[in-house]
Amino acid sequence: MRNIGIFGVSAFGQGPWRPGKKVWAIAIVGASEIDFRQAQLEEGVTNVTCITILGTSKIITPPEMPATLTGLSILGVRSTKRQLAKEVPPSTAKSLKISCFTLAGTFRITDKA
Repeated sequence: MRNIGIFGVSAFGQGPWRPGKKVWAIAIVGASEIDFRQAQLEEGVTNVTCITILGTSKIITPPEMPATLTGLSILGVRSTKRQLAKEVPPSTAKSLKISCFTLAGTFRITDKA
């Protein structure tokens, strides 16, 4: 599943949806928002790759869902407004593994809209 915002805004996940095992969010001089609060995840880890260049990306997760965050920010901001998992959850648990790259942009993970 891909969510791309180039010179505009792209958002999905406002209702029940099935993201699959790999999700891409790309914002180039635009905005990308993904809401996982009503997502029907498959068992195991769902990998989310987020690339933000001169834009804004936001990922909304349920507070009880384990999530890990890795990545690189160059002249950008990466922030979390929720508690991330302290260790990698078991491979059978539903969880998010978020990898982000930010170049002169903003990335945020939160549990509120």
